[in-house]
Amino acid sequence: MNLDYEQLISITVKSQDELEMIPEDFKGKIYIEFGSYFNPAIINKAYVRSVVARGNSSVEARGNSSVEARGNSSVVAWGNSSVVAWGNSSVVAWGNSSVVAWGNSSVVARGNSSVVAWENSSVEARGNSSVEARENSSVVARENSSVEANGNSQVVNCQTCDGRIKIYGNARIVFMPKNIEEYMAFYGIKHDKKKAIFYKAVHSTKEGYVSDYDSRVKYVVGESISIDCDPDIYEECSYGIHIAHLNWCLDFGRSWENLAIIEVEVDIEKIVLPLASIGKVRTSKIKVLREVPLTECGVYGKILANRIKNSKKENE
Repeated sequence: MNLDYEQLISITVKSQDELEMIPEDFKGKIYIEFGSYFNPAIINKAYVRSVVARGNSSVEARGNSSVEARGNSSVVAWGNSSVVAWGNSSVVAWGNSSVVAWGNSSVVARGNSSVVAWENSSVEARGNSSVEARENSSVVARENSSVEANGNSQVVNCQTCDGRIKIYGNARIVFMPKNIEEYMAFYGIKHDKKKAIFYKAVHSTKEGYVSDYDSRVKYVVGESISIDCDPDIYEECSYGIHIAHLNWCLDFGRSWENLAIIEVEVDIEKIVLPLASIGKVRTSKIKVLREVPLTECGVYGKILANRIKNSKKENE
C-alpha cells in the first residue's frame, strides 16, 4: 500500500496490516471498516485525530488512543483511551478510559472510567467509575460508582449498591424490584400468576443447547430439566438454573459465536430473586419451549445476529 499520507484527508482501512502501516503523525481521518467482536481491530497508537469505527466494525482501543464509534460498531477501551459513541454502537470502558455516549449507544463502565451519557444512551456503572447522565439516558449504578443525573435521565440503584447518586431536574432514581411480582411487572414478564415465561442464553452446539457454566448440562425443546437451587436471596450468583428477561440474556451472551436464546416456562413460586440482581434470577426447574431467533429479539438481537453472521463469513 503506497500512500502519500501528507496529501490524504482521510483513509479507510479494512485490515490490521493496513492500520499498522499508518504512522502516528498522520493528520487525516482514519476510518475502520473491519474487525469482529471476536477478532477486533487493535489501535495502539495515539493518532493526531480520532479513529472512527463505523458499520459493524469492532475495535479495541489501548493506551492513549482515541476512537469515535458509529453505527453498530463496538469498542473496548483500555488505559487512558477515549471514545465518543454514536448510534447503536456499544462500548466497554476499562481503566482510566473516558466515554461520551450519544444516541442509542450503550456503555459498560468499569474500573476508574468516566462516562458522559446523552440522549437515549444507556450505561452500566461498576467499580469506581463515574457517570454523568443527561437528557433521556439511563444508568445502572453498582458498587462504588458515582452518578450525576440531569434532564429526564433515569438511574437504577441496585439494592446492595453503595453508589453515590445525585439527581437534578426531572431525573429520577429507580430501585430494583424487591419481589418476583414487582420483577415481572418491571420487566413485562408474561405470566398467569402460576407460571411465567423467561429466557436463557445458551450455546448452540452439535450436541444441542448447552449451559455456559457447565457444558454437560443440556436443554432440549419440549423437555423439562431440574437442578438443585440455592434459596438464599443474599447470594446474587449461586447454584440453580439461571434465567432472566430477554435483554439480560442477549447482553450476557453477546460475545458468543454460537449464542442461542431459549424461551422457558417456570413455576413462579420456585423462582429465587437475589436482592442485588438487575435481571438474573434462578430456579430449580424449567421447561424449554423453543429457541427464539435473534432476529425476533429487537434491535439488540438483530445486531448480535449480524455480528455472528459476519464472523462466520470471515471464518469460511
